[in-house]
Amino acid sequence: MTDRLTLTRALESSGMESQAADRIATEIYDAIHDNVATKTDLRELEQRLNLRFEQLERRMDGMVTRLGALVVVVTGLLFPVLHYWPPR
Repeated sequence: MTDRLTLTRALESSGMESQAADRIATEIYDAIHDNVATKTDLRELEQRLNLRFEQLERRMDGMVTRLGALVVVVTGLLFPVLHYWPPR
């Protein structure tokens, strides 16, 4: 309400009639009101993104752990196989 009233007063101070200024301010305010992100909207988005990044980090940590284990197992199998591999 305050933003619309401030806009109305600014239009009136520029010489516009009160009723016309109020109508224009109301139309402008209604047009942008639902399309503007507030600080609260941005904080909520930041919290959701932080949570999502934490989930992704946990998944990546799990994948790195599994990949490391796979490298250890493959290396453990490779040395005995190469030990018995016939020389040429």
